[in-house]
Amino acid sequence: MTELRIATRRSRLAVAQAAAVASLLTRTHLGLEVTLVEVTTTGDRDRLSPVTDLTEMGAFVRAVQRTVLDGEADLAVHSCKDLPVDGPDGLTITYPEREQPWDVLCGHDLDSLPRGARVGTGSPRRSAQLARLRPDVRIEGIRGNVDTRLAKVQSGEFDAVVMAEAGLRRIGRRDAIGHRFSLDEMVPAPGQAALAVEASTGTLAAELTNAIDDPSTRRAVEAERAVLARTSAGCRAALGVYGEVAGDTIHLTGFVADGQGPRSGAVEATDPEAAARQLERVLDL
Repeated sequence: MTELRIATRRSRLAVAQAAAVASLLTRTHLGLEVTLVEVTTTGDRDRLSPVTDLTEMGAFVRAVQRTVLDGEADLAVHSCKDLPVDGPDGLTITYPEREQPWDVLCGHDLDSLPRGARVGTGSPRRSAQLARLRPDVRIEGIRGNVDTRLAKVQSGEFDAVVMAEAGLRRIGRRDAIGHRFSLDEMVPAPGQAALAVEASTGTLAAELTNAIDDPSTRRAVEAERAVLARTSAGCRAALGVYGEVAGDTIHLTGFVADGQGPRSGAVEATDPEAAARQLERVLDL
């Protein structure tokens, strides 16, 4: 009998994600027992700072990583889009198969959204792309977990909110989706809908999690995160990058809005780093 301890944030979504990884591992390795170790992060305690600032400094992941590095857990599970590219040494990342990567509108579909509607999002990337689609709406910042944001729509504080479809699926709230943005409408954040499972390098835990690594997800996410690493663009930047893998080819689509204005582009390559370099040139980052 082998036991694994998975460190996770305490939020409903984070626990659901960790439980999904636990289920994958126990189905893959018969006789494995998995327990969750819930961790309170700096981002969970800070209710005032913009979520983009918190994600930029790794406020939602550092304490969870430290739990593994200190030997209090064997694995850490994160939303990949929260994971900074400059992670601590000594951790190996596994990427299980990705969920649906799209952004969605909750509260209305895109056409029924009234003129002047209040739409909540804490993401510059979502704000910039929504403004191109519906320049008539009022886009305002919002904090809180999935349930909190949906409650703000129900109460009338917001007419709609923009969120990730993957999070809604993972907590059983697909019913809240009013509109699913296509890739042409809204390019997702790098790593969106992917989970990053970290283990200390060279350990049995790293060996066991390697069995649930999805090669296509890995190649796509590595290309997306390579754009972040090359450009030093973080969550405060209005940057979207999404990779799709077909055979040996990575199709990488990007969007950025900065002082030069909004622009988008797409490239193809067989190597994640090559795809990132090409997209950097196309978007003039």
